[in-house]
Amino acid sequence: MAAYELQSVPATLNKMKMLFWRLDLSKRSFVNLNDCTVSVLGLENYRFFKDREYRERLLFPDDRLLMERAMSNINERVPVRSVFRIQCDNTIYWFKLTGWPTNDYRYYEGAVEEITEHIVWLKNIFDQQNRRLLHVAEDNYPVALFSAQGQKLLDASNLFQQLMRIDLSSDSTYCLDALVDGDLKLPQIVEHLLLDRRLILELFLTAGNAIRVKAICQFIYFVHDGEGYIRLAVIDLVDQSSSPLPRVEKPVINQQVSQVCADLSQCGSIEEMLDRIYQEQNLFPNMDVVMFSDIYARKNKVFVYSKGNMQEPLQPGSQYPYTGTIAENIEKENLEYLIVDDTQSSIKAIDWMLFVPKGLYSYVAKALYVRGAMRTVLILCSKKKNAFSEDQMNDVTSIAKAFHQRLKQLRKGAKT
Repeated sequence: MAAYELQSVPATLNKMKMLFWRLDLSKRSFVNLNDCTVSVLGLENYRFFKDREYRERLLFPDDRLLMERAMSNINERVPVRSVFRIQCDNTIYWFKLTGWPTNDYRYYEGAVEEITEHIVWLKNIFDQQNRRLLHVAEDNYPVALFSAQGQKLLDASNLFQQLMRIDLSSDSTYCLDALVDGDLKLPQIVEHLLLDRRLILELFLTAGNAIRVKAICQFIYFVHDGEGYIRLAVIDLVDQSSSPLPRVEKPVINQQVSQVCADLSQCGSIEEMLDRIYQEQNLFPNMDVVMFSDIYARKNKVFVYSKGNMQEPLQPGSQYPYTGTIAENIEKENLEYLIVDDTQSSIKAIDWMLFVPKGLYSYVAKALYVRGAMRTVLILCSKKKNAFSEDQMNDVTSIAKAFHQRLKQLRKGAKT
């Protein structure tokens, strides 16, 4: 690079509305690489990177956990790319943070840019798009609009009404849960939709006159004027030969499982319920430990309770981070349940933090939800590998549901 070009670099960096910085991770020191100040962060930028309390005072509350994860990645020399908000003088400022480890293991460099103007511009574009998404009646393909709260049908195109054999001009009320039938239950679909905004799924649509239509559908969640909406569009019909709904046979629950569920409904505490399940070694011959994980994903917390025989005791209510847990695995992969045959071959953090040290080498886990949010995971554990199978899932699910239901009753009673 020519001398003139080298001299022009600092001047160019200073003209940019972006702060470049370097962290000396060995000395835990922060320096600017240019003289640019970035809005409210430019006042005491070194404190934002080094003083957690100062950083949390500035950050918009919902972004504090996100930023702590970014700072943790920086300390571990992992590249970061994140957007966060600063709340100051009743104004919200948006920033983009990027960072990367240098070739010199000692240093980590990055940039902070204020993007408030870009966010406002994007918001205007999204508002226009969302206004368009509200209008479905005149569309020439099957599409419908539902309220996010309660999932009630608000409007639909003529082709959607014909496909589903419904009539919006009547006094009938239609809800999304009555129209959708698939492997994923509606609360799970809505939960993932709130996070991802768009989903494409193959499922059955339950039409009028007990007709079921297999279709590929796109779900879009959006907000307009403070109200949430769900837009369902039928992209393709997988099986256009509609057939009557088959009779749904409820899975047979054996008497032993029924008795366990009945006993759980009379238990007065988490400990009593775990103890009652632990007594069922005949039902689950390889079970050595039963665990309950109390999930608080937004707070990045999981509290674990257990009953059984382990190499090391587990204190009731032991706390672990949500990141890397069974619950996160189930949620990210959209699983109904999880069977792990060998914890020693796992890459999940919780397996090496909890199960392997306590001599537990396989488990089966079933998750339950409250208003679309995962709250309960019941886990049966074994000191043997390959101890659980798919054939046991009906029994595990029935017991987990009974446990979950009784837990809700106990907590509701504790609040009154």
